Amino acid sequence: MEYDRIQPVRRLTGILSWWCLWPKNELDSRPNWTNWQGYLLHVPFTLVFVVLLWVEAIMSRDIQHTSDVLLICLTTTALGAKTLNNWKYAHVAQRILTEWSSSDLFELRSKPEVDMWKFEHRRFSRVSIFYAMCSGGVIPFVVIQPLFDIPNQLPFYMWMPFDYKQPTLFWYPFIYQAITIPVICICNITMDTVNWYMMLHLSLCLRMLGQRLSSLRHDNEKLREDFLELVQIHQRLKQQALDIETFISKSTLTQILNPVMQDLSKFAAMIQYLLAMIMQIMLPSIYGNAVIDSASILTNSIYNSDWPDMNARMRRLILMFMMYLNRPMSLKAGGFFHVGLLLFTKTMNQAYSLLALLLNIDQ
Repeated sequence: MEYDRIQPVRRLTGILSWWCLWPKNELDSRPNWTNWQGYLLHVPFTLVFVVLLWVEAIMSRDIQHTSDVLLICLTTTALGAKTLNNWKYAHVAQRILTEWSSSDLFELRSKPEVDMWKFEHRRFSRVSIFYAMCSGGVIPFVVIQPLFDIPNQLPFYMWMPFDYKQPTLFWYPFIYQAITIPVICICNITMDTVNWYMMLHLSLCLRMLGQRLSSLRHDNEKLREDFLELVQIHQRLKQQALDIETFISKSTLTQILNPVMQDLSKFAAMIQYLLAMIMQIMLPSIYGNAVIDSASILTNSIYNSDWPDMNARMRRLILMFMMYLNRPMSLKAGGFFHVGLLLFTKTMNQAYSLLALLLNIDQ
């Protein structure tokens, strides 16, 4: 049935293409590192802005001021990483979108499938618009509010080689930020939304595959052909999932790490505490396991001795000692738990199970 299967993302890729973050040619099979328009557009807005923020953070002597600068500095740095990611992998995503929109394998063949696509597209469009309004709606407040500050303040702290608080010099960095902030916001919102759509469409294809599998009937004359086609669709979806992972993994990782990096001191303290607690359990387990291993080789050690040439009494003593060694030697914690690597793995497994239980209760 006729329906544009990737309708919502076409507008998004059009915006990214205008900002030189998406291949203009759908047939590109490799990244275009000679995209001078992209460098000309993003170096003055993204790269220079990030450098000025980092210089301000490094030169600051006030911890609170440094923390305030890092809040936007790390976010903007993550945008730079996502920009590089799009330059390198956008052709992979474009190839998948082209296959979804033109391949006969992914053609919508029934009204329920079309209805499912339309419903999810409408919901995705609403979510995207809401996200754009929430993110972009902050820009007027960020840009306009500093105009009423006395003395003059920029929307975001950044290093300047001159005293920008002087009335005659203030407008140069202010106009630069007033242009840069909307640019990086639009690029960030659009790249995030394209990532989400790739995952949404993959899930829709899997749901479509499930519906077609459940509709297979034994009296279908083309049962074998239909089944093999569904297997082929599944194989393509598995490969597309790997390609989508390549496209979104690094940018999604930066999104996850960004809140962590914004409170780096607390995160470092938690990691240090976690490592200390793990070592308190792991090191006794390692050394206790060394006791078990060393004791277990005693039987082989005495067997490798020259016992066949010994007298009968000595051979009986060695036999009795070997039978005695069959009783394993180990250290116990509290008289209950054998101290070894098995204890460590059980402890970590139980700790994770308890954490999962607490999270479920909290939800």
